[in-house]
Amino acid sequence: MKIAVLGNVTLDFFAQDFRRAGHEVYLAPGFDAWRQEALDANSGLHEFAPEAVMFVMEGEDAKEGASLLAARLPGARVVAPDVAALARETPGFWDERMRQLAAMPFSLRAIKAIEDEFFFILDGAPKKVLALDADGTLWNGIISEDGAEAVEPYADFQRGALALRERGVLLVLLSKNDPPAPDAPITQAFAREDMPLSLEDFSDVRVDWRPKAGNLLAACRSLNLGVDSVVFVDDNPFERAQMKAHLPGVAVPPFPDDLADPAQFLRRLDAAYFASVGATEEDRARAAMYRDEGERRDLAAASATLDDYLESLKLTCRAARATEADVPRLAQMAGKTNQFNATTIRRGEDEMRALVNDPSRRVWTFRVSDAFGEMGLVCYVIADPSEGRITDFVMSCRAMGRTIEWFALNHVRRELVQEGVALRKIDFAPTAKNGPFREFLSRVDLARADAWPTHCRIG
Repeated sequence: MKIAVLGNVTLDFFAQDFRRAGHEVYLAPGFDAWRQEALDANSGLHEFAPEAVMFVMEGEDAKEGASLLAARLPGARVVAPDVAALARETPGFWDERMRQLAAMPFSLRAIKAIEDEFFFILDGAPKKVLALDADGTLWNGIISEDGAEAVEPYADFQRGALALRERGVLLVLLSKNDPPAPDAPITQAFAREDMPLSLEDFSDVRVDWRPKAGNLLAACRSLNLGVDSVVFVDDNPFERAQMKAHLPGVAVPPFPDDLADPAQFLRRLDAAYFASVGATEEDRARAAMYRDEGERRDLAAASATLDDYLESLKLTCRAARATEADVPRLAQMAGKTNQFNATTIRRGEDEMRALVNDPSRRVWTFRVSDAFGEMGLVCYVIADPSEGRITDFVMSCRAMGRTIEWFALNHVRRELVQEGVALRKIDFAPTAKNGPFREFLSRVDLARADAWPTHCRIG
């Protein structure tokens, strides 16, 4: 890998370690010269074209600098290890002798901690689900052997998982134990007053003696999410190896030596996988939305036909022109939605804001609720009236199968007709994942004059 090592301290020690590990390394010429290198398009940094950047800053907030580097080096993953947090977590972090001799204030232990954090975060990618083992992960002990009352909860780690849930991360429980009947040990363990997590905090619970990879696959199908949305945390190296072997799309981070003090592990999980979660109202309500989804599945199972099920949902859809307040959610959907996405154009917030404010474009949002609760902003459509063309048609996967797309299409066509514009085209770029949109488009006849059937009512 091509790694640039930048920052405001002497960085030669890191460069030596990375080269010994087989990486190509770039060091900026001159002390603390990273900004000049980033801003100069003809600099050695740009010529090197790194795949990753380790940005090490002592005594300064690295966020602004990391943002600058990410903007100037769009092909690189920029990681700024949290030096202040690592100093709190790592005994003997500072070395004043090295500061005086080499303008490098870190001990050998600190260097290893910084490098470990860099690679932990570098291996990450945005995820939606945290799948957790129980024995040895959520508590110290094995409930089938020690009993539900004897295990000792890793309370701080559980509270950290709860905090992620409140921001919108979905929790899944994967445990090899007897299923959670009322008198089962796992049920009794989660019912304890000193156990921060309860079974109700998990969007899906898979507790039995079957392989965890199969159970996780079933959970993802139930949640209508891909396995590449999941981070799997388990203290057992065998279970981690099995998960990697059977579901390579699942992120399986290394497990810490001691979960009694989980601050570093939680911080790294957040930085590597969940940093973007919690930015929107839909994020923060996600756990409740997926709980409602379980009730919808129960209704579907009890309904004689699909039409009966959709009518029982009492779907209501509220269409509106997008505003600045919608931009974070629109950019989030553009960046993450694959299945029902016409072109998978990944528009960032700046580009989306420009489209919302562009008088020559139309951006519509669609918020949905039903008998079980709010689903939030689940669909958006962007059109170019001058060409009678839809350029973006994106809908969240959890809203699929409810005829919301037909409601959106009807609304867009009506709005364009009121402007004297006929809808003539919907842009489509096929990918390996957007088959559901391809199937929808195959049933669209833009020449028809009547409205397409939908079970959504106008909100």
